[in-house]
Amino acid sequence: MTGMMNKREFLLHTAAAAGGLSLLGGPMAFAQSTQAIKYLTPFGFLMGFAETMYADTGGFFRKHGLDVTIEGGKGSAMSVQQVTAGNVLLSRTGGTDLIKAYARDNNLVAIADVFPKDLFFVISHRDKPINTAADMAGKTIGVVSVGGATENILDMMIAKAGGKKEDVKRETAGNAPTAFELVKAGRLSAYIATNDTVFQLRSDNQPIHAWSCDDVAPSPGQVYITSKRTLQTNGDAIARFLRAVHDGLGTLVASNDLPGIIASMTAKYDVIEAKRPDKGVSVLQNAINNYRTVHANKLKINPATFQSAHELMVNAGIIQALPDKAFYDMAAWEKAFG
Repeated sequence: MTGMMNKREFLLHTAAAAGGLSLLGGPMAFAQSTQAIKYLTPFGFLMGFAETMYADTGGFFRKHGLDVTIEGGKGSAMSVQQVTAGNVLLSRTGGTDLIKAYARDNNLVAIADVFPKDLFFVISHRDKPINTAADMAGKTIGVVSVGGATENILDMMIAKAGGKKEDVKRETAGNAPTAFELVKAGRLSAYIATNDTVFQLRSDNQPIHAWSCDDVAPSPGQVYITSKRTLQTNGDAIARFLRAVHDGLGTLVASNDLPGIIASMTAKYDVIEAKRPDKGVSVLQNAINNYRTVHANKLKINPATFQSAHELMVNAGIIQALPDKAFYDMAAWEKAFG
């Protein structure tokens, strides 16, 4: 579906040809040449990643002179690998993944916040609740992907509770409400997933018990990442990417037509939650509520979250203490918003 032109894009191109004006306002952006770049989501095409899908189908990337190809990733480890290899210009991943990758190769940096806190939750059955990290000892806990952000946070929580990571088995469960069936069946005692998954489970009246990992292990949520080399050579494109995302978020947080926005995105992307009975409207509304602070802060990074995560990761044995803690670079952000 990603190669198809959706209805909104068709109308925008038609307007360009007919009147030379953008439906998004201002001088016609389509008249200028666009720069092609690739962006990788951390995990498929979820409603929680609407900030880039709608920036594409809503015309915001093109308004800022970009032709963005969005590819669906398969976990945060893949995001790091693809950016490091230069296969994509940008991706989005957990702040702990960025720190872990930085410890191996300090060429990778965060450039902006996209989800600052309370991203991941521990989800268990309310009849057999996992109330604390200490309760996980001897249990099997699901993670989104092995070696990714959720496993890092699991290890950080275990260490903070005074345990050892070997005390807890972990299995890949993905980031979807359906993984709760593994909890019901007793194959998992709990699993760690995003707050969107928690929202969907609660909306479906599933018997869950959930709490934020930030209550135990405060750390950056999700950040946009790139390489230092890319930042030097494509800083202007990255700044335009950030402005386009911010503009798109502005429309999302002010919109009274979520079905129309979902129709725009699903004309091009296979958005999983759009298959829900309400077409994903409630999930998108929850995602937008989470984006309000990000939009108000213009995607600005909070340094304190990186400091906390570094200390917790060292204590958990995930990384060695790093003298160089330049995990983020605000150059593109300053160009976009400074």
